[in-house]
Amino acid sequence: MGKRVNMNMPKDQNGLNVNINPEDLEDYVCSKCGNQTFIQAFIFKKLSAVMSPMGKDTMIPLQVFKCDECGTIGKEFLPKDAVINE
Repeated sequence: MGKRVNMNMPKDQNGLNVNINPEDLEDYVCSKCGNQTFIQAFIFKKLSAVMSPMGKDTMIPLQVFKCDECGTIGKEFLPKDAVINE
């Protein structure tokens, strides 16, 4: 039987941490090559001067994860409506 670990999951309805057995979780794999390891990457969004509280164009980094093997960024890791050219 696998060891249960606290994986910093969202709290349940009573505000208690939920302990999950990692063996019960489904593996996420790259949709392109089937690899199971990912590395951090960033995409950038440009905030126009009109919307920026500083009054000037601003670049905002958004963290995503890309496949360590082929570099594919899974759509599950992208912000809503983001498009990546591959």
